Amino acid sequence: MEQSKKCIDCGVEYPATATYFHRSKDGFHARCRKCRNKKERKSRKVKRNKKLDQIEKGGVDLFVAAARIGGANIPHSSELLETLMEYFGGVRGFANAYMKQYYDSPVGGAFRTKMLDSVMRLVQNNTAMGGAKKPFDLMTDEELEAEIRRQVLEAALSVKLQEKRDELQRLPVVLEEREGGVRTVPPDAEVPRVAGGESE
Repeated sequence: MEQSKKCIDCGVEYPATATYFHRSKDGFHARCRKCRNKKERKSRKVKRNKKLDQIEKGGVDLFVAAARIGGANIPHSSELLETLMEYFGGVRGFANAYMKQYYDSPVGGAFRTKMLDSVMRLVQNNTAMGGAKKPFDLMTDEELEAEIRRQVLEAALSVKLQEKRDELQRLPVVLEEREGGVRTVPPDAEVPRVAGGESE
């Protein structure tokens, strides 16, 4: 008569053969093939997640160390975004992954709402930064000329504003007004103080 063996996980009794149990040094393992395979898959997943956590932590530690040094060691946001997009297979790959997440989440759920909100904020920020403008190579000559004029005018206004700020900083500081005139101090001089917070 064929011997049987009970699995310690599922409790089902199977014939003690290699069909139902993996072999061990002293016969067969205590778990059936199904339970042992399931346990191995879970163990591999835990190990993989632990390894990914270590890699992620190492990356964060490296980034923080680079940020402390400063300068060119800190990646610019555009370079960071470009690198992240490469891992998703480019912009289209990222969009596909994003839409998969969206359709996998429950209809009307908070996760879908947050995803839609993120897309709306992305569009608004992109528009505010000029991302919604027509590219230069698609502009007509008139549109291109108007855009160049606008940018030159914006740059000129910025320079003029900076000149005005510099001029204001060079003006002397008024200390007090008297009948005989106004007492002033050059901008780079220290203003003398006496008790009570008034100037001498």
